[in-house]
Amino acid sequence: MAMMAALVVALLGVVGVVVYAQAADGRAVAGQATQSVFIAVAEVPMGTTAADAVQQKLMVQENVVVKGVPQGALKTVTPDIAKLVATSSILPGELILSSRFGALPSLAKTQIIPAGKIAITVSLTDPQRIAPLLTPQSHIVIFETLGAKSGGTATTSQVTRILLPDVEVIGVGDQTAQPAPSATATPGAQQSSGNVALVTVALSPADGQLLVHAVQTGNLLYGGLLGTGVKVDPNNVVLSH
Repeated sequence: MAMMAALVVALLGVVGVVVYAQAADGRAVAGQATQSVFIAVAEVPMGTTAADAVQQKLMVQENVVVKGVPQGALKTVTPDIAKLVATSSILPGELILSSRFGALPSLAKTQIIPAGKIAITVSLTDPQRIAPLLTPQSHIVIFETLGAKSGGTATTSQVTRILLPDVEVIGVGDQTAQPAPSATATPGAQQSSGNVALVTVALSPADGQLLVHAVQTGNLLYGGLLGTGVKVDPNNVVLSH
């Protein structure tokens, strides 16, 4: 009986070792299993469709060990994914996630030129453009100061008038540092000091011509932000001597 018991224990031990070894082999095999995923071999520029990226071989399928594949990895380019675009640049060597492709956000409506209008851009300093209150879709009045000139030399006589009583702003550019004006600058010429920004406005072709003429002749421009219900008299003029 003792010998039989010993044999049974030994047999169970052998069976246990075999089962453990088989399980270990299974885990080892599973750890080496691979999965086909897309990897970028060249930069995929933002806006490129998944279909074009595959066709141009910007991204290719490669086998990667399963345990190294992140959740959401792009494994196949289905018809639904093929028409989507890269929402940002995908760099070479990047294991591509499905979330990297989608629809680009639509352009801001403030960048659309209203029907029947043209866009004109002028450079204005902070005070001249009512910084920091000026934003796209604001409405401004543009004042113009003209220096009376005699024999090519500006006199002290100046006229300030309303060039455009109501102008829609459709864009305000980034600020750039500008040097202060020279002490010998000609009176009546448009001068810049401090921060200067590009302001884009929507105008009728005729009003756009007025604004371009004022800028090209060097007249000093100044913007005023229009409030609700304000009325501007376009015929009002200020004359100084």
